[in-house]
Amino acid sequence: MQKIKKTIETSVVTTLDTIDATMVGATQKIDTLVQPARENFAKRYPTLFSLLTTLGVIMTFLGIEQLLLEADMLERYPVLILALGVAILVLTGTLYKKLS
Repeated sequence: MQKIKKTIETSVVTTLDTIDATMVGATQKIDTLVQPARENFAKRYPTLFSLLTTLGVIMTFLGIEQLLLEADMLERYPVLILALGVAILVLTGTLYKKLS
């Protein structure tokens, strides 16, 4: 049983590492292509760029809120949302400390 568990764990870790490397490479290529246009746009229209960035952040938060409120239990018990949020922050903070 331990051997099967170790094999699955190794396979999952390898797959996740491959996905991570692919995503990092893709992100770098996209940033290389988009960066000149983004800098030019931000310099020419700083107010519009700030407004669009703000709109993007607001829409992201609103989308997350709407997804959370679709779950009836979370809508009835907002304290549960707070508890889950704090738990996620604690877990990611602990994971970040272990990885650093």
